[in-house]
Amino acid sequence: MKQTAVLTEYEIKSKKINKPLKIGLISDLHERKADDIFELLKIAAPDMIAIAGDTLERFGEEHYERVNELNPIKSVFFIIAMYVDHAVRVITRNKNTAEPENAYRFLKASGKLAPSFMSLGNHEDELTENDRSLLSECGVTLLDNSSVKAEINGQELLIGGLSSFYDEEWFKGFSEEKGFKILLCHHPEYYDKFVKETDIDLVLSGHNHGGQFRLFGKGLISSSSGLFPKYDRGIFENRLVISAGCSNTAAVPRLCNPREVVIIKLSPE
Repeated sequence: MKQTAVLTEYEIKSKKINKPLKIGLISDLHERKADDIFELLKIAAPDMIAIAGDTLERFGEEHYERVNELNPIKSVFFIIAMYVDHAVRVITRNKNTAEPENAYRFLKASGKLAPSFMSLGNHEDELTENDRSLLSECGVTLLDNSSVKAEINGQELLIGGLSSFYDEEWFKGFSEEKGFKILLCHHPEYYDKFVKETDIDLVLSGHNHGGQFRLFGKGLISSSSGLFPKYDRGIFENRLVISAGCSNTAAVPRLCNPREVVIIKLSPE
C-alpha cells in the first residue's frame, strides 16, 4: 500500500554557517517507486541532497547474522513480524516490490537536481562494483566510511558517510576535522555510540521508518531497537535529524506515519 508522502522542514542555526543553505534528506528508498518523493524534492529545491542509506537492496547472510545478534526477545519478535508480513503480502497480493531501476531512476534525477551525497545502510552490505560505477554515472558521490570537502551555495562543508559496517578509525579522524561537518549515518542509534561526544554539527539518519506505526507521536517498532525506539523520526539535540523514510517495505500500511522528504534549513546564528 502506497500512502501519500509529505514534506517536513526543520531549521537549524549555527555560528559556522555564513549564509542560508537548504539540505534535502532522503532515506530508505529500498528500490521502491519514488516519483512522488522526487516531485516533493524538486518543489523544495534544495542546495544539496543527502541520501542516508538503504537506497538499494544489496544484502546477504551478514544481514541476518546482525538480526540474530539482537537479544532473544527482540529476535523472536522480528521473526514473527517477518512471517506475518509475508502472510499479509500473499493474501493481499501486494505488489510493492523492490526493483533496482526505481533506485537508479531516482538517483539519476537527484544528481541532476543538486549535488548529491549517499551513505550506505544495512541493506547495502554487498554493493557491487557495477553499483559504484552506476552511482558515479548518476552524479552521486558515494561516502562509504569516507568524506569529501564541498562548497555548496558558497558554504564550505565537510561531508562524511558512516556506513552500517562502520570504520571507527575513519570516524575518529573525521570527527576531529575543522569546519562545518555533516555526517550521513543510516543508523540513528550510532548517535549515542559514536557521535554524541563529538562536535559534528549535523547528523542525517533514517533506518527506523518512523516506527512504522505512530501512537501519541511516538514510533512503535524498529528492526534494530525493538519496541518504542528512542530515535524514530524528527530532530534531536538540534543536530540529529531522522527521516521516517521514503517507502513502505512492509505489506501492512504505515499508521499516522507518512513517507517523507525532509528539508533542513541551515542559517547563520
